[in-house]
Amino acid sequence: MISNADSKAQRLTEEVKKRAADYGFDLMGIVSPADLDAIPSFWIGHRDYRAYTKKTTDYMADVKSVIILGARVWDDIFETMLKVRDHYEYPEEWRGRLYARRILRLLQRRGYEAILEDDWLLSKKRMAQLAGFGNFGKNSLIINPTYGPWFRLRSILTNAVLVPDKPFTEDLCGACEDCVKACPVGALTPYKVDPDKCLLGLTWAQRESPEYNELWGVHSPNLTPNTYVMCTTCQKSCRYGRELRGLKATK
Repeated sequence: MISNADSKAQRLTEEVKKRAADYGFDLMGIVSPADLDAIPSFWIGHRDYRAYTKKTTDYMADVKSVIILGARVWDDIFETMLKVRDHYEYPEEWRGRLYARRILRLLQRRGYEAILEDDWLLSKKRMAQLAGFGNFGKNSLIINPTYGPWFRLRSILTNAVLVPDKPFTEDLCGACEDCVKACPVGALTPYKVDPDKCLLGLTWAQRESPEYNELWGVHSPNLTPNTYVMCTTCQKSCRYGRELRGLKATK
C-alpha cells in the first residue's frame, strides 16, 4: 500500500517532470543526494576553476532531492562562446538558466526551498548518469541513446521529496574510440579529457598564437572578433544523435 507521503512525492515528481518538458527541457531526472554524495570526491580541472568536488550538503543542509535537467542543442549557435572584457560567457547557458528558474519558482510556490546551481562543485555528468540520461562516454561526456552528447545540463537542489530515477547502466561506447581518434590535439584518452590540451581550455592569447591558430580556424572558428564556436569535433564523431543534429526542436 502506498503511503500518503509516497503518493505526494509521486504527484510532485510527475508535475515537475511535466513542467520541465513544457518549459523546454528534453531530459529530466531525479537523483538521491545520498547516491550522488557516495561518489568519491574527484578533481575538476576546468579553465575557470580547479578544485575537488563537494557534497550536496555543502550547498543545502536539508537537501532531499537533486533535479537534473537536459536541454538538447541541435545547432552550432548553441556552441558559441563570447568574450566579455576579461572573461567568457556562454549564451546557451542563458537559455538553460531561464528554463531552470521556472522549475525553481514552481517548487518555491509549493512551499519548498530550492536553489539553482551557480558554479557548484557538483558533477552534473554524474547526476545525469544516476538519473538515467545515458552513460559516461569515452569523450568524457554523457551520451544519451537518442540525443547522443548533444545536450546541456542544469541542476537544482531542493528539500522537496521527489522519486529518484534509476541510473543508466548500459555501455553505449563498447569498443568504439572514434572520439579519441578524432580529437585534433590528442586531449582525449578513454573516459578522460586533459583540460590543458583541449581546445576549450585555451586562453584567447593561446588561440591566436601560431601554434594553435590554424587548428582553431578549423575546429573552433570565429563568428565575430569576440565570438567563436567551441570545438565539438569529438562530439561530431559520435554515432549517437547524428540524425537529429541540425533538426530544430519541435516543442
